[in-house]
Amino acid sequence: MTESSPTRDPARMPPWLFRTIAGAVAAVVLVVAYLVGSVTLPSLWAKAVVGQLGGQPGNSVPLGMFYGFTFTFAPLLLAWQCRRRRLPKAARVALAATAVVLTIPNLLTLGVMYGGGPTAVDARALWLTEANWFGTWSQIFMLCGAVCAVAGIALGRTWLRRGREVRMLKAAQSRGRGNPGVDAPKAAGAARAAQPGTPDVSGAQAPDSRGAETAHESPAP
Repeated sequence: MTESSPTRDPARMPPWLFRTIAGAVAAVVLVVAYLVGSVTLPSLWAKAVVGQLGGQPGNSVPLGMFYGFTFTFAPLLLAWQCRRRRLPKAARVALAATAVVLTIPNLLTLGVMYGGGPTAVDARALWLTEANWFGTWSQIFMLCGAVCAVAGIALGRTWLRRGREVRMLKAAQSRGRGNPGVDAPKAAGAARAAQPGTPDVSGAQAPDSRGAETAHESPAP
């Protein structure tokens, strides 16, 4: 009896075609979002920053330090956690999405500082009069946040690896204390083998014992 091969549903879209259409739609959405955002977001972000200063341009320095450091340090740490395979896939996706969202303030700042559109030019002019130091100190502390995040990740990995090594060493020591009879013969054999000119007693006695057993078992003539 032969098994019939499963027939493919002709109405179902092939996976490659679905992925192609989804990628094209996503690309179109991103392009439209970029065009709309480049026209509206720089001006909105510049006004939002000026509104947070409370009429005091000197507050632009600590505000730029806060935005630059926080919204670089936190996204990098969250993005690093996404590589942990122990986490569920949904949790990793949520961490990645949160990391992307947290980078938006710094991306908007960079868009205002280096954008070539008329909206970005107007936003820079507003910052020059109302928040002159915000962009500069924000970029400086973006670099500081990135350096601190990389250093924290490196130190964290070193600390975790050292902790695993200490736990393994303690586990090996506890096993050795729990089974002294198993490790003692091995240690004694290793000590005898390390001494020069010491014959191997176990190997020399083995044939004699077997010969004695054979002589004892053989019948008398």
